[in-house]
Amino acid sequence: MSSSLIALSILALALMQQSAYAAEAEAHHDILKHEEYPGKCVIHSPNGELKVFNSDETVRYPGKCSEVYCGRNSWALIYTCPKEYPPTDCVFGDYVDIDAPYPDCCPRHVDCNSIDSNY
Repeated sequence: MSSSLIALSILALALMQQSAYAAEAEAHHDILKHEEYPGKCVIHSPNGELKVFNSDETVRYPGKCSEVYCGRNSWALIYTCPKEYPPTDCVFGDYVDIDAPYPDCCPRHVDCNSIDSNY
């Protein structure tokens, strides 16, 4: 097993123990590397600006209901809302409050036969 994979596995376990919500959230990893910012994590905001943050820092993903933890060497864990399905014959609409802190931003409007509710 490569040292990068071992480090990522340890990082994932540590973060899941840190937050009770992490057990319910979806999480995936990515390498958020940018040549101008070695060792840092870099994401593009919806308006095209770069958001640069340091190793061991957690930030809200701009324009999304998710959170990003920057590990070593630009490795990142990205937490998103738990995968849920709307009730039968319903569809998810927009987020109730996309600007709320993560994970409070996760609830979404649900449209069931033209009746709007929150889920």
